[in-house]
Amino acid sequence: MATAQAAEGDTALSRLQALHCIYGLHFGDFQKSLSLLNEKEKNAKALLEIFALRWREVPVAFSASNKKYEELLLKNLTTLENEKEPHLLTGYFKICTFLFLAEYHSLLDENWAALKYAQKAYPLIIESIDKNINLPEFQFVKGLYLYYIEFYKQKNFFYRAALSPLRSGSRQKGIAFLKASAEQPSIAQVEARIYYSHILMHLENRPWEALAVSRQLATDFPENLKFTELYADNLIRCKLYKEAISMVDRLQNQKKEYYSIPGHFFRGVIEEEYFKNTVKAKQEYEYCVEKNYTPSEVYKRLASQRLKKM
Repeated sequence: MATAQAAEGDTALSRLQALHCIYGLHFGDFQKSLSLLNEKEKNAKALLEIFALRWREVPVAFSASNKKYEELLLKNLTTLENEKEPHLLTGYFKICTFLFLAEYHSLLDENWAALKYAQKAYPLIIESIDKNINLPEFQFVKGLYLYYIEFYKQKNFFYRAALSPLRSGSRQKGIAFLKASAEQPSIAQVEARIYYSHILMHLENRPWEALAVSRQLATDFPENLKFTELYADNLIRCKLYKEAISMVDRLQNQKKEYYSIPGHFFRGVIEEEYFKNTVKAKQEYEYCVEKNYTPSEVYKRLASQRLKKM
């Protein structure tokens, strides 16, 4: 019994080490960590390989590897559905695969395909909620569902009508479950921290509550510019402009527009709100508006809104 528990602990540690390498963008070390997982962990290994591609080619839906990414997800789904002796985490892996497929098609504006995969994830999510599985991975899934089902119901009439047959949630309970998952080491911990920070910053207007979490992500994974972007955004929303400047400079100087466009938008906000330099702020916003780059469309829209108010 003790030997089995020790082996499970080693396996869980190897999973976490592999994930840490992915988020840190250390893909050579990731392959070494992956090799430590045995054959019984083939489902975890397959999903980790997909996850590595997702971060290596970020934003993967718009990369040259987008079709390979979709093919790997579909192949993984077939393997999971044919699993004869499913592990407790198999349900979590299936939910993740369905949601990754839904996200992929949604980003490409293929909404019916996105809806199809989201609908397939729904009964698995509800099953995990009903079973009350007290693992951080399932707390993460429960938190996402409870929050977003109510957020979208309140968004407009279309969503309210479309989602009304589905089980109700609770935005505050959802945040609480995400917070609990974010505080416990697991393969869902970093994703829980990302969503927890995003929700508090962008949807709840409570940026101060997210600050410690976004700072931790940027500290733990300094080479991952998505976490630099998240933390810079958080600092600016807390009006800690001076602390954000070095990170904004780093984003602006990237060749990849996926990072440079948010950097220019943040620079505009700092120029407008901190330095009171509306001329410079306008230049930065105009830079964002002139870019036709779909993955950063949100910053183009935000910059346009600010220009209209100037």
